[in-house]
Amino acid sequence: MRVIQLLIPASFLFFYSVCSFAQRAPSPTDTTYIMALLRKAEAVEMQQPQKALQDYQRAFSFAQKIDYTKGYFESIRLITYLLDVLGRHDESHKLANEGLQKALRDTNQQYRSTCYFALAQSAKWQGKNKEAIGYFKQAAPFMLAHPNRRKAAVLYQNLGLIYETEKLYPQALTYFNRALTNDRLAKSSPQDISLDYQSMATVYVKQNRLPLAMTYYKKALPLLDSTRDIVFLINVYGNQANLHKELTHIDSSLYYYQKALRLNHSANNPLQELHLLAGLAETYNEMKQYEQAKTLLNQAHVLAKQHKVGLSEFRNIYRELANANLGLHNYKAAIPWYDKYMQTKDSLSTLEAKALLEEYELKLRQAEASQKLAGKQRQIDRLEQDRQRQNLWILIAALAGVVVVSGLVFAYLYARQRQLTAHNALLAAESAHALAIVQSQLQGQQSERLRIAKEMHDDLGASLTAIGLLSEVVKTRMGTSTTSEVEKISTISADMITTMNEIIWSLNTKNDSLNGLIAYIRAYASEFIDNTDLHLLTQVNESPQEITIRGIDRRNVFLTVKEALHNVVKHAHATHVSLTIRPENARLFIEVSDDGQGFVPSERTRLRNGLGNMQHRMSESGGTCEIESSPGGTWVKITFPYPLVPADKILQT
Repeated sequence: MRVIQLLIPASFLFFYSVCSFAQRAPSPTDTTYIMALLRKAEAVEMQQPQKALQDYQRAFSFAQKIDYTKGYFESIRLITYLLDVLGRHDESHKLANEGLQKALRDTNQQYRSTCYFALAQSAKWQGKNKEAIGYFKQAAPFMLAHPNRRKAAVLYQNLGLIYETEKLYPQALTYFNRALTNDRLAKSSPQDISLDYQSMATVYVKQNRLPLAMTYYKKALPLLDSTRDIVFLINVYGNQANLHKELTHIDSSLYYYQKALRLNHSANNPLQELHLLAGLAETYNEMKQYEQAKTLLNQAHVLAKQHKVGLSEFRNIYRELANANLGLHNYKAAIPWYDKYMQTKDSLSTLEAKALLEEYELKLRQAEASQKLAGKQRQIDRLEQDRQRQNLWILIAALAGVVVVSGLVFAYLYARQRQLTAHNALLAAESAHALAIVQSQLQGQQSERLRIAKEMHDDLGASLTAIGLLSEVVKTRMGTSTTSEVEKISTISADMITTMNEIIWSLNTKNDSLNGLIAYIRAYASEFIDNTDLHLLTQVNESPQEITIRGIDRRNVFLTVKEALHNVVKHAHATHVSLTIRPENARLFIEVSDDGQGFVPSERTRLRNGLGNMQHRMSESGGTCEIESSPGGTWVKITFPYPLVPADKILQT
């Protein structure tokens, strides 16, 4: 963000130095003017930040001139906050430090707390979390002891943000809950309580606890005013749209994206509109409404170029434009967008690596400084221990024999107690560490599955799509003698994409539900049979409960049904095929039947491997697969028992 440097005229400094010895006492009119100017600027600081900053600085200069202490420190509080918002952290830190030097000469604890809090905010904005925590500790005594609990809530809110940045999510949630409790005690504004809920929802998103995050966004929404809090409403609606998209609630995602866009038109925030357009377009791509997606992406691309956004925004737009053109079978248009996407991805990876290295170097320097400080402290401790030891020996030499014996006994008991205490503390630390490792491994399994699925979709999927695109282009340029080979390449790449999508579906933990499995089988059967001359009859019931199914079991059930449908198409010579899915009594019943000619002995021998694989897959998941054949058709009956336990009690594999 471009910022304007604050320049204080030299003439003003000279005038102030000459007149500082003859300042008059502030009059009521002067102080009223300063406070009114601050309140006026505070009301527009988000809409007109530069104008607000100028008014803050005018009030600050006037408060200095008339020696109005309250106005001086209130100006510092507001100026430092706005400078940090504008990215001018060095100026903010310098001003807060100057104010602190003056506050340390004053008896009012509130002014010292204000300056320490401003220094902490500046350090937090710059990512210096360790330094920020030190300043927050200095500001905390006054803020926590103040009768207005809103001050304590603000302190806890900032500490929660620091722990969130450090990815210490349980501690972040603890401080956000404390902020919420104090806001309720202080009867803070609905907007403040709404921000507490939004902070907790953000942490739950980072923990991949999406349903819980949705609950807290819903709590935050009714607390916002539709006219005063438009910016906050847009953020909440956008976050809800993203969450619904992750949860595959497409209709709800569209609703909240469109609502956020309508509100943003009145707020006139182009960068927010860019993100909303890109998210809405991605949703339309998933719905296969590619024309609508392409229109929105073109608008987003124009905004991105106008406002010179980062590479990550361009990367998302390029990827979705390639997908939209691919869906419209416009392969020539899709290839340039795909090339831009790959180039941007490589550039973004380089920038991310550079940022990580810089962050590592900063933390390394901080660690080295901490080690040096700890080494000096250890030297001081050793000197202190030596001095105490000398004094002890002098005292022992002066005492009689009984005192010496008593001292030795006491020293032995004390050392023994220290050993026992240290041993117990070590055991407790080892137990806590082992528990943390187990929890981390469980979370790591799910994160790894999501990572593999995402990388297959983004990298391998993009490469396979490129092969398919290139083969389509080659077919238009080659002669008839090579068309059949190119057609084989196109067919094989399409089959590989289908197989890869099935693997991604089985890996993604968001699909680990019984109803998700039922919906996926029904969708696959409809799409597969639609490409044949068969007529499909479906009778599908969903489970009234949300049941979690392991990824390996979902894949086994799906592949068994898929094999049964393929056998009908290839071998049955049928005209109708029926698919029945019915969950009941902790079992999933699936039946695939046709009106074909059934199996003859020669065919049964030829199909033995496929039928054996079906039965083996269901046996591996604890189910069964029964096959009955007659001249009037074939019936495949699949039974799969599923566990009736909550989702968080099942180990995902």
